Amino acid sequence: MGFDQQQLDQRENEAREFALTAHGDQRYGEHPYITHLAAVRAVLDDFGYAGELGQAAWLHDVVEDTPVTAEEIENRFGREVLDLVWAVTGVGPDRKARNQNAYSKIVAHPRAVILKLADRTANAEASPPNSSWMGMYRTEHPTFKAHLGPLLAEDPTVARMWERLDRRLDPAVAAPADQWVEIDRLVAAGEHDKALAAVRAAFECGPGEAELILAERA
Repeated sequence: MGFDQQQLDQRENEAREFALTAHGDQRYGEHPYITHLAAVRAVLDDFGYAGELGQAAWLHDVVEDTPVTAEEIENRFGREVLDLVWAVTGVGPDRKARNQNAYSKIVAHPRAVILKLADRTANAEASPPNSSWMGMYRTEHPTFKAHLGPLLAEDPTVARMWERLDRRLDPAVAAPADQWVEIDRLVAAGEHDKALAAVRAAFECGPGEAELILAERA
């Protein structure tokens, strides 16, 4: 079952509407910016996260990319949501500095690693395999993981989030050959749903990632 934006609770729907207004006509590639925010929220949903993390998913870029201030977020949505949003908000003159700033804040507020993992996963899954964006994420990944990997390391759900991101950013990842034989047979037979289920079993991933893996295989 996919993530249904129509079933958001009141507080999360307020966060979504607030972000939609704040980002205005900003784009995520060819798409409205809400496309990225919804993808981040969907990743969190895949792992069972909601509440303040769900609200922060919609709001995580507003302080960094719009005129909205941290004070506005705290006044409207509370300190815990602000702490999550602020932790993943990179401040600095270039990407490297912004990343380092966010890493240090996430280390100080470890629960924010869940939000950052969802954000990076959504970005990586939206990037074509041979794109410059995918190259950048793969290049950054060792440093990203060195800083954030130890956080909540004993949490099995966080570990599964890392596994999903690692698979996406590993250019050599593949299901065992015998499983691909069956997957390819199902695709050739037009059995898309069964092929999707086989990919999910092989990679232990959600439906969205399975669709991407099948698309890359084509």
